[in-house]
Amino acid sequence: MKKFNPQFDHFDGIVVGRLVAEPQHDLDFYRSRSIDQIECSISNISSACTYPELIASVAQANAFIDSAYNLELINLSEKVEWVNKVHAAHKNQLVEA
Repeated sequence: MKKFNPQFDHFDGIVVGRLVAEPQHDLDFYRSRSIDQIECSISNISSACTYPELIASVAQANAFIDSAYNLELINLSEKVEWVNKVHAAHKNQLVEA
């Protein structure tokens, strides 16, 4: 019986590297990145020109907030603050038909 010896290509090397890799950054790095994403998505709400852009921006902001909370990068009080900022940006946005 022959032994199966798979040849790894570039993609396989990346996948194996990610599976066994140690975290390269600390919690503060991921926290700052997630807060940057949330702030950027809230600014996208303010700059939306059409209704689909507005809805996509709000959904994106809420997804980033939920993700940061679920990964425990922000606590519940910070989540409430971010959700209130999304609400304020959505309330103040004027989309013309």
